[in-house]
Amino acid sequence: MPADRRPPPPRPVVAGGLARLLLGFDRVVRVIALIAAGIAAAMLLASFVLICWSVVMRYFAGQPITWVDELVGYGLVAVVMLGATDALRRGEHIGVDVLTQRLGARAGHVVAVTGLIAVGLVGVILIIEGWEMISFSRMIGILSTGYLAMPMEYPQGFVPLGGVLLVLGALSGLARMAAGLHAVDLPDDAGKAEGRPLP
Repeated sequence: MPADRRPPPPRPVVAGGLARLLLGFDRVVRVIALIAAGIAAAMLLASFVLICWSVVMRYFAGQPITWVDELVGYGLVAVVMLGATDALRRGEHIGVDVLTQRLGARAGHVVAVTGLIAVGLVGVILIIEGWEMISFSRMIGILSTGYLAMPMEYPQGFVPLGGVLLVLGALSGLARMAAGLHAVDLPDDAGKAEGRPLP
C-alpha cells in the first residue's frame, strides 16, 4: 500500500514491558517467517532446475525423468505453506483495496483484527485437519500413486506446518497492533519497534 494511502497505526492497547514483550515476540516470528520464506525460495529454485533438467533429458537425450513432475508438485505445496506467513506479514495477501482504503481508521483496524483472527482460525484448522490426515496416511500406509511411491505423510506434513506458521503470523500481527504498530510489517515500523520509546 502506498505511503500516502496507508492507514494510521492503531493506538497502543498495552504499554511498557508488555509492549516490549509483544514486539519481541514479533521479532522472533519475523525471523521464523524469513527462514521459512528462504526455504520456500530455495525449493522453488530447485523445482525450476529440476524441470529444466527434465526437459533437457526428455527432448535432447531421449531419457525422460519420470518422477520430476510428481516431486515438483509436492514441492509447490511446501512452497505455499512455507511462504504464506511472510506474505501475510508483508500485506501481500489478497485484499479488496477498493473497499479497505475507503474505511476510516477505526473501521480499518477492526477489519485488520478480524482478518488476522480469521487467518489464525484457518491456521488452527490446517493444523488439526493436517495432523489427522497424516495420522490416517501413516496408519494405513498410503503411498503416492506416481513413480516415487512416497509415503504421503511426508508431503502432507507441510500442511500442519503451514498452519503453525499462519497462527504465528496472525498472533504476531495482533501483537503489533496491540503495541501500536501496523499489522503489516512495514520498514518504518521496524525502526519504531527497535528505537521508539513505548508509552
